[in-house]
Amino acid sequence: MNETTNNPLAMPIRAAPFAHQTAAYNAALDAFDETAPPKLDEDGKPVSIKSHGYALLMEMGLGKSITSIAIEGNLYLNKLIRKTLIVAPLSILGVWEEEHRKFADFDYTLAILDGSLAKKADTLRHLDGKPLQVAVVNYESCWRLETEILKWKPDLVICDEGHKIKPHNSNASKALHRIGAAAGYRWDGHH
Repeated sequence: MNETTNNPLAMPIRAAPFAHQTAAYNAALDAFDETAPPKLDEDGKPVSIKSHGYALLMEMGLGKSITSIAIEGNLYLNKLIRKTLIVAPLSILGVWEEEHRKFADFDYTLAILDGSLAKKADTLRHLDGKPLQVAVVNYESCWRLETEILKWKPDLVICDEGHKIKPHNSNASKALHRIGAAAGYRWDGHH
């Protein structure tokens, strides 16, 4: 376990981050920290806005997943979240499991919701415990499992490839807006 996790700037990952990852990590945590005063420009006007939503607008291959895992870990280690829902295209669900295994320097339990809708709902119902609980699901299943996800009560929702929920009147988009509104923290990572 990373002993410096009480420092909000320490990234709880098992890797040396690049400068752009550290900058994105710090910017997200700054946006999430309601107790810190906003940063001001030379005219005294706020240049940072406190929010519970954030977007990592990074090109593919620049480490959005690692940065997201670090942010997730910081929020967990500072006791701000207990459950994370990651919504991603079906083809990359396993990447999130692999990236957590390689880089997360904090305790977690991760389940990829797969199989029938009944099996996915059952997996989600049983995903509970002391370490951070992480559920990974695809966009199509997410809206079909909206009721079960809302009952599970994720504290953090990460939408990987968030542009996949366009148009905004689609079932997936509507469900994710409701799920995101119920979560304390949410962000979108896309390129």
